[in-house]
Amino acid sequence: MENKNFEFKNTGLKKNMASLRSALLIKAASKMAKPSVFIKLIPVYAVAFAMAATALYMRIDYNETNGNLNELGGVWCTYQGGSSVVWPPASKKGENSFVKSAPGSTGKGYAIRITGTAGTQPGSDFIGVNTFLSPHSTCPECIGIDLTKFTGIKFKIKGTVPAGQVLFMLPHEAREADSSRGICRSLTSYADYEADITRYITSSWKEVRINFRKDLRQPAWAKQSDLVPIEDVLSDANIIKWHYRNGGGHSIDIWIDKLEFY
Repeated sequence: MENKNFEFKNTGLKKNMASLRSALLIKAASKMAKPSVFIKLIPVYAVAFAMAATALYMRIDYNETNGNLNELGGVWCTYQGGSSVVWPPASKKGENSFVKSAPGSTGKGYAIRITGTAGTQPGSDFIGVNTFLSPHSTCPECIGIDLTKFTGIKFKIKGTVPAGQVLFMLPHEAREADSSRGICRSLTSYADYEADITRYITSSWKEVRINFRKDLRQPAWAKQSDLVPIEDVLSDANIIKWHYRNGGGHSIDIWIDKLEFY
């Protein structure tokens, strides 16, 4: 059973002042217009006519630049539980020492990389990395963005995970701080939507596609009072996480690149 009372140590971060990229309200491209990087034209055939349908994409981070920001202006950061150890280091007093690693999945640029060793105490033997989805998603603003128009998220991943599980997680948080902990308040008692992606992590880069509505589930230990429709979570999402749990003292090395909502 997952421990619901773990405490993330990345959350005392100062508000990121980078400006959020312009909203992705993308209209269908005209015949003469070239598609943007966020638009893919897919042919749809009905009767004898061919039409072009537009699909909506939003880049989160292609890791073309170094630093601790994603392309939406939100910060990257790590966290750990108990005696676990993670690199880049987790925040202790509001600082953020996160840095991207080279090379990325194409052999150039950067990727998100975390290494570390999970503790041995059950319930606190975890480490992870997360990224906020806007400059205003961190505490104390805790303001999310609307993801309901998207089908899911895709990214590339590789690494070494000898034991335990790696979960992709989509938390549901209030637009207010948990004053006792200095983080955005959980609306699910941390019984957040998740998908086990451990099987995809090998020594070679692989693309993972997660359909929000088909692949994500709240854990079995969630209380009835903590269950929430996925559309409510998507309508005001402020953070996404890659969470390594049940590590039992093992060390891991995980690389993540080419993140995109689709």
